Amino acid sequence: MGMSALCHSFVDVVRKSSPELQLTLFDHGLGCRPGSLRIRVEKVQVTLCGAVGGARLYRKENLHTARMWAKAGALSRLNGLIRAIDGCGAIMDASAGDSFCDIYGDPRFRSIVIPKQIAAMRSRPLLLLPQTYGPFQKRRNARVAREAILGAAEVWARDEHSLGVLTDLLDCEFDPSIHRCGVDMAFGLPATKPHPSHIGELVSWLEPQQNPVGFNVSGLVWNHGRDLEERWGFRASYRRLVVDALSWLLENTSSRVLLVPHVLAPPGAAESDLQAAQELLTRLPPAQAAPDRIRIVPNTLNEQELKWIIGQCNWFCGTRMHSTIAGLSSGVPTASIVYSDKAAGVFDQCGQREHIIDPRQCDNEEALSRLVQSFEARDQAKSSLGHALVRVRKILEAQSESIVRFALRHARP
Repeated sequence: MGMSALCHSFVDVVRKSSPELQLTLFDHGLGCRPGSLRIRVEKVQVTLCGAVGGARLYRKENLHTARMWAKAGALSRLNGLIRAIDGCGAIMDASAGDSFCDIYGDPRFRSIVIPKQIAAMRSRPLLLLPQTYGPFQKRRNARVAREAILGAAEVWARDEHSLGVLTDLLDCEFDPSIHRCGVDMAFGLPATKPHPSHIGELVSWLEPQQNPVGFNVSGLVWNHGRDLEERWGFRASYRRLVVDALSWLLENTSSRVLLVPHVLAPPGAAESDLQAAQELLTRLPPAQAAPDRIRIVPNTLNEQELKWIIGQCNWFCGTRMHSTIAGLSSGVPTASIVYSDKAAGVFDQCGQREHIIDPRQCDNEEALSRLVQSFEARDQAKSSLGHALVRVRKILEAQSESIVRFALRHARP
């Protein structure tokens, strides 16, 4: 849902400002084909073109294969992905918002950096949309990332923290006229109310008098329970923290709790937030897990509908970065249980740094105490967040205008 939020936010900005621009979206499908996106209640026509990582080098959509074709001179155009790239006036690259790093492993890093390399090989003007840069655990990856960034015509960081990482990475090559600070594009994602038939009994749960609370559990973190210390340096147990936090909410408040999956991976996949939420319910005492107190939001809703759902909560806690951005951008007091530093800059922008709970820095008892404090301070957080969002929205507006100008400047006639 986070990647969908970035995509739809970007398309919405372009559609409203310059509907004449033709957009090609690189996805995980096969070949190039006509497609459409639903934004609010409208359909926006686009071209879809497959561009995928992985080891299936025989696929013409494979990024590794396309990079080899990009070096083949006139023969390059035999590859459909290269033809699609050559047909673009400019390339805009969001790196999934927070994936331009190597903490998710080298295969993921390569799939993020190769599109930038191909754009440079094909002399396509490249704009790096607002995103996080790093961390890079390997020096070689940092060097490769630096080269890719220096090949871009314009580079946006999504917060001051990310800009600081970018500044350190580029060192003397940093240029404030090119390397700029903005906000995550998902702050501009429209929120769309789901049809009542799509959410069933949850319609009544979302009334303000029900004091609904939202909670996102990350399948990525939940399913790495035993190696969290080695992988991310956790001191606290994520599973225990989430179970204890929900037990506290269900025992000490009258709030109804909505579990909000934000990554809808296939059944059995380690990334699945839905599976993590389902397993979580089995770990709660039966009285607390009763369906009149806690429910999982249907996995049939899109990112705009999920943002609307989150926007009805009087407090929200998420681990997935863009689930928390949905909360913050809706003015909902929001906490985040983190596994890296990527949330720091976004929460700082919104004046909500104290609502970050970092299991790498504290044990379970302290982490739970901080979550409870965040919930109890939700009224003050709502006020401070409202003031901060005035500034954030001004930055978003100026950033959007600049990005559209870049697109228009390089658009093919």
